[in-house]
Amino acid sequence: MRKIILLLVAAVFLMPAAEVLAKPLLTMSIKAEKEVIINNEKTMVAADKVESGDVITYVISYVNTGDEDATDANVDDPIPNGTVYVLGSAFGDNADITFSIDGGKTFKKPSLLTYEIKLPNGKTEKKIASPEQYTHVRWTINKISAHGSGQVGFKVKVK
Repeated sequence: MRKIILLLVAAVFLMPAAEVLAKPLLTMSIKAEKEVIINNEKTMVAADKVESGDVITYVISYVNTGDEDATDANVDDPIPNGTVYVLGSAFGDNADITFSIDGGKTFKKPSLLTYEIKLPNGKTEKKIASPEQYTHVRWTINKISAHGSGQVGFKVKVK
């Protein structure tokens, strides 16, 4: 009888651990590359050294190593200092792509990404932000299956 009680107690304590193990778990890696011409052919190389005017492609690879699907997962990446986002370059399958101009506090679609300026007459005017003002990119990925993977990315131009 004592063994049965111990087994029941052990089962009760182990159940929450099993639930924790069944959650989604995302791991990510990022690489930065630039296009160069070698032997008259365009090729991508690591962006270890960059110069003004270089276009850098950032690719973030992700894997859900958990045992459950991840839904509405956010992947945020800052636009590196000294660079400007290349308009229309963000990509990601099954992802809603939004941008921030306030250091990653809020995110919106480019057409809704606005700021206000004060005019000389005291009134304020709303303006749509330009890519030079973008500070972050966010991908909201609808679903990443258990043990599934994918990639998101964007391009920047070095100032």
